[in-house]
Amino acid sequence: MAFVFSTGNGICQQDNAPCHKARIVLEWFEEHTDEFHLKSWLPNSPDLNPMEHIWDVMERQLIAQTPPCPNISTLRDRCLDIWYNLSPVMYEKRVASMLRRVAAALKAKRGTTRY
Repeated sequence: MAFVFSTGNGICQQDNAPCHKARIVLEWFEEHTDEFHLKSWLPNSPDLNPMEHIWDVMERQLIAQTPPCPNISTLRDRCLDIWYNLSPVMYEKRVASMLRRVAAALKAKRGTTRY
């Protein structure tokens, strides 16, 4: 987190998935509260989180790269390269789709949506 939020003014969105609520994870967040603002989110609601779709785009680009990452340092560098080179249009499309996503989530009443 210090690498990503080096200025101490970042936001981390926590979706409260069971794996994110483990004691060790919650303790880590508590120890690092001065580095970023932690926002809670509905559990299991990727439809309402544009970042989930951005992660998907990044993962697809990462998987398409060859050779595979030989170590964590190379993985970090490749992820940052992909992150900094994502098209602004992609971000705009994800944000613009939020009204449709919210409407679909409300209509589905906790069911699945096409997103």
